Amino acid sequence: MVVPPTALDLLRKSLRVRRQDAAKYNRNFSFPICSQWLDLLQGAKATGLYQPMGGEPDPLPLIAGYSGVMSLPALSGPSPMTFGRWSPGDTVMASSWGGTQPIETADEIFPDVIIVPLLGFDASFNRIGQGGGHYDRYLAAHPSAWRVGLAWEAQRVDAIEAQPWDVPMDAILTEADFYIKDLTRCQRL
Repeated sequence: MVVPPTALDLLRKSLRVRRQDAAKYNRNFSFPICSQWLDLLQGAKATGLYQPMGGEPDPLPLIAGYSGVMSLPALSGPSPMTFGRWSPGDTVMASSWGGTQPIETADEIFPDVIIVPLLGFDASFNRIGQGGGHYDRYLAAHPSAWRVGLAWEAQRVDAIEAQPWDVPMDAILTEADFYIKDLTRCQRL
């Protein structure tokens, strides 16, 4: 039996195309680094990154000069997503989602700031991810981490129908701007 795609499946497909197109258009573009971002990063002892796939913006240039601990998401079987210590040049292994992750012996890290890849976002800081729920479950279990979505402006949509398990972002960084949901929270870091 063939199950027809849902509206969300179709939106994800459309947003993947938008993201690929935006990545091609913005190939040599750099993200604006603003004082709020630098203040946030400077206060973080550990930062969660991701390795870009499928037109996702690369978060590594955003943390140039960062001296804290860096980490990448890791999945092992049915276990929840974790973050493992990682630095550029470290050995990585294949992940179950098609990318790479820190090797199994990497120390588990609990990032203060997590840079989250997005398929789409709206003005209410809701996000659409790939659909596995890994980030939502991690972010719900670690509510003190500051959540920064990273996307191209072309990935912005009018509205996302958030589900009860969806965790909104605290900020979203695009090539156009650094959108901050709660500046007072940002100043506390």
